[in-house]
Amino acid sequence: MPLDDNYGGLEHLNGTILIVTDDIDVNIVLSGVFSLNGFRCFKCTSAEEALEILDKHVEEVNSMLINGHIAADRGPMIISKAKVKKPSIKIVVVANNENSKTRVLSYGADDFMLKPISAETLVNRVITQLARRR
Repeated sequence: MPLDDNYGGLEHLNGTILIVTDDIDVNIVLSGVFSLNGFRCFKCTSAEEALEILDKHVEEVNSMLINGHIAADRGPMIISKAKVKKPSIKIVVVANNENSKTRVLSYGADDFMLKPISAETLVNRVITQLARRR
């Protein structure tokens, strides 16, 4: 079920991020971290949901985080379709190993990171990618 988090009505200084991860607990934590760092967050747990959310909110979503098994299994499909819908979207992929790195980057991911990674580093990498388009 796609959710839109807006913690305490904070101003969305960094835009809107779509968080795609197969672990609902990780999804909740990440959306909280990004919300507290000035992002409006949409979150989902499947590739299909991610594309539905992007269809509905293509004008406002300016970044996407793909995490977990979805990154390895469905990442290239999500990335290529997202880039067709919105070429300027910044996509960061977080994975457990480097097996999918070349593939997701060749499909258009803007950054690739290996776990474990701190929440602060993750937020900073997304913000860095967003700054590159300005």
